[in-house]
Amino acid sequence: MPLPPSSTLVFKVLFCALLATSVGQSVMLTTLPSMGREANLTEFHIATIMSSSAFIFAFGTNVWSKVSKRAGFKRILMVGLTGYSLGTFAFASAWMAGFSGLISGTNLFLALLISRSMQSTIMSATPPSAVGYAIAISTPETRVSAISKVTSASNVGQIIGPAYAGLLVSFGLLAPLYSIVLLTLLALTLVYFKLPDLPPLGAQKTSADLKRDEEAKTIVPYIFVAACICVFCAMAMMQQSLGFFFIDYYHFTPVDAAQQVGFAMMVSAATSLTVQFGWVQKGRISKETMITLALPLLALAYLLLFLQHSLTILYLAMALMGLGMGMAYPSLAAAATTFCAPGQQARITGLITATTAMGYIVGPPFAAFIYQINIAYPFAAASLLLAVTACMTFITLRHVKQSTNK
Repeated sequence: MPLPPSSTLVFKVLFCALLATSVGQSVMLTTLPSMGREANLTEFHIATIMSSSAFIFAFGTNVWSKVSKRAGFKRILMVGLTGYSLGTFAFASAWMAGFSGLISGTNLFLALLISRSMQSTIMSATPPSAVGYAIAISTPETRVSAISKVTSASNVGQIIGPAYAGLLVSFGLLAPLYSIVLLTLLALTLVYFKLPDLPPLGAQKTSADLKRDEEAKTIVPYIFVAACICVFCAMAMMQQSLGFFFIDYYHFTPVDAAQQVGFAMMVSAATSLTVQFGWVQKGRISKETMITLALPLLALAYLLLFLQHSLTILYLAMALMGLGMGMAYPSLAAAATTFCAPGQQARITGLITATTAMGYIVGPPFAAFIYQINIAYPFAAASLLLAVTACMTFITLRHVKQSTNK
């Protein structure tokens, strides 16, 4: 389907919708370790909250991807934004109850776990509906650019979010979270008034189409989905550990550590955004080339984090990580959705938008476990994971190329 005349407006609205949720996620990840220390929760408590909500998010994303194809991308996007707003309010209120002494210990942990999990159930509708909309109005040739135009909101959010959190934490650790509620409500209003409706795609296939799609299914896109999961699993291990690392290695206070994490994430997101706007969206490099560049860069970045003994090297590693992430997600997502059969489109879209959450299912608890052995081990594990992922993906790309040339 060629891009409609209003595609520029569509991409801007989709970008803003994902930007609001990305800022919210970035704010939460930036402040969560500090809030945990402030409320006397352990690393395992924080890891459990992150991984359990990620599990629900991953499952929900796959469900919402299929629902959005049948019910309409705009409608489900609005459901996701509404759930994000209400869930963020509940999650922040649980923290407030903990800070004020109304609940503590196990009761506080359970309140946070339940509120965050309920939030994930509904907010998981946002990414698949936004990315599905972008894929629906793009061609295979423009898909990398279309996905990048939408998902680059994540990088912008990682730039704005930490700075935003660092500014507002001076008014209290919960000030950033409560303000996100207003931000996502503004995004919801924008989607309601400005995003055109697309006809549901589920009813457009005939029985012959479905039969052909079933016969054409291939395992190749699942390899790229798995690679994407590994990329975000490594990032989850880093984000779970970095705040505690600043506190335990550099001896920052919880508030100072949150600000340092925010700055580090800003450095990473800035380089990521530069790559996306400078190369990815302009189509200057093929998705295959981007994949072969991105994964080794990420492995190197995490290795530098493991070896670093100064903030300068740490921030250099974060910059390299941004370069890799800027190319990794849009290229892997485009490869997965390009090399799949039409009948796999909804499932692959759901999976690819769930890869962030899937990475956070395993990453945080594993990082929390090996952090107790050595506070730098999570970075080493992330580097090793990305090195193995790079090898796996290179073999798949070579196989695809050989199959195409036959």
